[in-house]
Amino acid sequence: MERLPKKGNTIVAELEKEFNEDITRVGKTFSAIELVHFCSNSDADELWESLGLPRSRGTITFWHFIVPMIYEIQRHVGCQYLFLFAADDSRDERLVNYYRDQLNFSVSTSLATAKPVYDFTCKFMFQEISELKQAQKDFFEHFNPDEA
Repeated sequence: MERLPKKGNTIVAELEKEFNEDITRVGKTFSAIELVHFCSNSDADELWESLGLPRSRGTITFWHFIVPMIYEIQRHVGCQYLFLFAADDSRDERLVNYYRDQLNFSVSTSLATAKPVYDFTCKFMFQEISELKQAQKDFFEHFNPDEA
């Protein structure tokens, strides 16, 4: 039977130091994909407007191009969540509302992630990948709002 280390042991000292640090303990972790730098190039605004599409460039790009890539990644590595950091400094949370209303992301008080200093002022948003298929289907079924 192995005995527990004595108080003077360096391993115990390291563990004691670890538990005395001001850090947050994590009870459970989830596999996820982070959508990074999801933004548009303003140089393409004129061309996009000329197409006369009923949805924004970011919304179409997300549902038509990015979501199928998420499915492919999930097939290989089994991720449960998709998340992003909304770089929104507006009073009305315009970007947060866009991500919620157009791309199906949510803000959570129960889920969180380690936030790099780079994203410190951004709002964490997420969605379950298992819900993407239905949301994508709904998006394309209602792509043209003028059609009944």
